[in-house]
Amino acid sequence: MAKKLEVDLKLVIAAIALIIMATFGSAYFTYLFFESGSNEGALGTGRTSIVEKREIGPTFTAGEFIVNLVANSNQNRFIRTGIVLEVDSRSTITELEKREPQVRDRIISTLRLRSVEELSKTDGLDSLKEDLMKTLNDLLLKGKIVDIYFNELVIQ
Repeated sequence: MAKKLEVDLKLVIAAIALIIMATFGSAYFTYLFFESGSNEGALGTGRTSIVEKREIGPTFTAGEFIVNLVANSNQNRFIRTGIVLEVDSRSTITELEKREPQVRDRIISTLRLRSVEELSKTDGLDSLKEDLMKTLNDLLLKGKIVDIYFNELVIQ
């Protein structure tokens, strides 16, 4: 009977040790996943919600836009948004002011290519920002757009 009790005690101790190791392992993985400072996260799944703090550069107010979206049904949908462009220098603002009709045209053309479904995805607005920055930076001869801010956004 003592031999059987000794075997059962060893089994209980091994099970407790395994549970403790699994608990610490999952806690460590959770810490790595949520506290990762990289843009890829612990699993490489995409952007993290951590925003780098920095001074904002010069800005150019592109204006307010009300644009029809791509219709996936019989119902017309539209977006109303205000857009502000952060640029790398004051000279870029001067160029944007000279090219304001072209800037507005490119913004409207890019917005019109979106659907409500695309904009409703988790990365929908980030994707829109990237496309706007690419098309507007292609327009500029000097300087570049660093970031885009939506100061108003309504989708109906």
